Amino acid sequence: MITTLTEQVYFKGCNTPSTAIVDGDFPASGSFLDVSDTLRFGFIIHAGGSDTALTCQVQQAATVSGTPKNVTDAVQTISATGDGTVYLIEVETRKLDLNNGYNYVTLDVSGQAGSNDTLAIIFWSIPRVAPVTQTNTAVIVAG
Repeated sequence: MITTLTEQVYFKGCNTPSTAIVDGDFPASGSFLDVSDTLRFGFIIHAGGSDTALTCQVQQAATVSGTPKNVTDAVQTISATGDGTVYLIEVETRKLDLNNGYNYVTLDVSGQAGSNDTLAIIFWSIPRVAPVTQTNTAVIVAG
């Protein structure tokens, strides 16, 4: 059986890439992402313009708007000269504090000081059960 990427991996944009980034959570509190039914998840971060070194830290929370705490070692530093660079953070869901109900995640961005820092932040996840229901449009050329 041939499957497609969009049947196996869920994608979600977390910000508007053309808008200068500010310190904060992506997605914001109240919209944290539930990863309880996933095997792995992560964030793809594409640096547009950069004036400042930014820290991108995956955080976990117990509710969609809960107080987040860091996921150990799930961090990338975006170089101030990293224009056009793609960064990846990948996390095995079982590494979260699931025993205490921490199954919501967000990406915390900090260190912003310049006015030209732009990032495209895309969340992705591999579900326990496929196919994935996408909320985005996909074009598939096959067969």
